[in-house]
Amino acid sequence: MGALFGLLTSLSIGTSDLFGRRVVTRCHVLSAMIVFQGAAALMAIAVLPFIPGSFAGDDFVRGLASGFGLGAGLALYYTSLDRAGSAIAAPIVATLSAVIPFAYTALRGHDPPLIGIIGAAVAFGGLGLVTAGGTRGKHVGAGTVWATLSGLGYGVGLSVLVDLSESSGAWPGFGQRLTSVGLMAAVVALRGLPALPPPDVMGFALLTGVASAAATIFYIVGIWFDPPTTVVGASMFPVMSVIVGRVAYQDSLNARQSIGIVAAVAGVTAVVAT
Repeated sequence: MGALFGLLTSLSIGTSDLFGRRVVTRCHVLSAMIVFQGAAALMAIAVLPFIPGSFAGDDFVRGLASGFGLGAGLALYYTSLDRAGSAIAAPIVATLSAVIPFAYTALRGHDPPLIGIIGAAVAFGGLGLVTAGGTRGKHVGAGTVWATLSGLGYGVGLSVLVDLSESSGAWPGFGQRLTSVGLMAAVVALRGLPALPPPDVMGFALLTGVASAAATIFYIVGIWFDPPTTVVGASMFPVMSVIVGRVAYQDSLNARQSIGIVAAVAGVTAVVAT
């Protein structure tokens, strides 16, 4: 079940990319993120009555802390893309955001069997191949530093959610989005950027937020069932993003990325078999 919800998390992130890319081409990405994260927070509130659980202070604080990691990771990721391009940023961020939570779950006593470890290794290797496309920027050193910090932010933000209790329901997801939208709003205000995207893409921005909120909910529910396999399944989100880019936006897909998709799917299959 954990792997299933992890894959649903990845699918939801891919769906958010489908709508979100239409928005970020029309405005600054941080301005778009305010609506993305705000809509996600509203979605989290809407599902609270339908997901069993009650407000728990400790778990809600974990959600708030997770939002700092994910919000910072997102901002740093785009900074790295600007400095060095996706060939540097994507593999570092994707690998750290997957390996850190997976290692954390193992340290917390959720020991996966050998086939799960092998499957995770294959999946992570495929993930690196999928996200290694693109061109190098001029400031490779600086871009590497920003990408590493971004990956650490994502990794820590996701690891914080591993210890959530099932009784807390969707409250941590709301806390995560609440922190993220606050962080984005603060950065937008400091930089003097427009607070909202253009009206003609506002609908796509709201749909992006809904899909993003679904990703958080699937991830949290998966953690309740099986943290290690949930983390691995969720780490496949770059694969979904590549597929969305290829089908909907005619992005180029080289042989290396194709091999990576096959390896990632094979790795996840091995983890599911555990």
